[in-house]
Amino acid sequence: MKEIMAGESSSAKQGVPSFEYNPAPPRYPLLYELYRPLDELENLLLDEFAGQTLTMEKVYNQHQVGKSYIKKNYKQALLKLEQQGKIIVDQPASKRRKYKGEITFGDQVEITFLPK
Repeated sequence: MKEIMAGESSSAKQGVPSFEYNPAPPRYPLLYELYRPLDELENLLLDEFAGQTLTMEKVYNQHQVGKSYIKKNYKQALLKLEQQGKIIVDQPASKRRKYKGEITFGDQVEITFLPK
C-alpha cells in the first residue's frame, strides 16, 4: 500500500514521498529545501545498524515501519553510503545488476554497517 500511496503524493523530497498534498508556498520555497529526508535516512541507518550485517530486505523490513520511506529510498541511501565507504557490501557494485542504468541493491545483498 505504501508504494501505491507514494505514487500519489504531491511532493517527494529527494524521492521520499510526503503522502499528503501540501505544496510549498511560492513565497517560502527555501524553507522546504532545507529538509533533506534521504540524508536523514542515511544517518538513521548508520545509527541503528552500526556494527551489524543484514540483507537489504531485513534493513528495509526492520526500519520502515512507521516511516514515510519506501524501498527505493533505502536502496538510494545505501548506494550513497557505499560510495562514501560507510558500509561494506558483499557483492561489488560491478557484479550487481543495473536498474534503469543504475546499480542497485537486490533484496538478498548483505550489507555490513561499520561500527561507530
